[in-house]
Amino acid sequence: MALYRQRADTENVFDELKNQWGFSGFCGRKRALTELAARLLLLVYNLWVLFVRFLQPKAHVEAGRGRRWFLLIAARLVQRGRQKELQLAVSGGWLEKLKDGYLRLHEWIHSTAPQLKTTTPTTAQTAPVCA
Repeated sequence: MALYRQRADTENVFDELKNQWGFSGFCGRKRALTELAARLLLLVYNLWVLFVRFLQPKAHVEAGRGRRWFLLIAARLVQRGRQKELQLAVSGGWLEKLKDGYLRLHEWIHSTAPQLKTTTPTTAQTAPVCA
């Protein structure tokens, strides 16, 4: 039974890539072009799945549902000197979900690649700003 469940999970990934990520039917005139497009699509898919799993660790989120979530998050990259900062504008319960996801990501990076420098968000960094 467990083997069948693993097989079904794998087939669901291929089905999602084919039907929701546009992986079916793409073919360029040159093999290198087709291979590059496939590699880029798989890279973006893997990053997407990793990001979504940090936000929803206990459930699989299909691309169609997840895209609607992230269309609601407005962001901008601000650079001051050599420091870059990502500013998010979120409402509702999204702030807590993003904080929890960021903390899970921070713990994962710290455990797998301790040589990378990461910062944990403080209360001042995540406090709501009223203009």
